[in-house]
This record gives sequence, C-alpha cells and structure tokens, in this order.
Amino acid sequence: MNVTTGTGPRRVQLAPARVDEIRGLVQQLAGRPDPAEAPRLLADARTALADLLTDRDDLVRANAAAGEDLARWTGAIN
Repeated sequence: MNVTTGTGPRRVQLAPARVDEIRGLVQQLAGRPDPAEAPRLLADARTALADLLTDRDDLVRANAAAGEDLARWTGAIN
C-alpha cells in the first residue's frame, strides 16, 4: 500500500482489517494449535512481524519528518 505525496512515495499505515488479522493470529498462537497447522502459522506469523516492523519503521520516519517540519515552522531549526 503506497500513497504518493508531494515528497515522493510514502507507505500508508496497516489497514484496520490487517491489524485484526494479526490480532487473530496472536490468539491462534496463544492456544495449542494443531501441529499440522504449525508451518502455516509460522509463515503467517513471519509475514505479520514483517508487516508490523515495516509499519513501525514508516511511523518512526513520518514522526521524525513531522517533528522537523514543526521545528522549521516554529523557527527552532532552519
């Protein structure tokens, strides 16, 4: 999921449906999953972790950019 802004492509935060899917996966992993499902659950968990880490990195970058913009606007930095 990418959105183009005036400064170039930016990723959009995880959709609420994806967050719900990940929460559901956490619930599945908290129980005693069927051993036959373990490979699929492991693959799903890996994908979920990658999505969450990417989302986190994007949010950190966006927060830093917003902080710099605010500092420029208030005159704290040039």
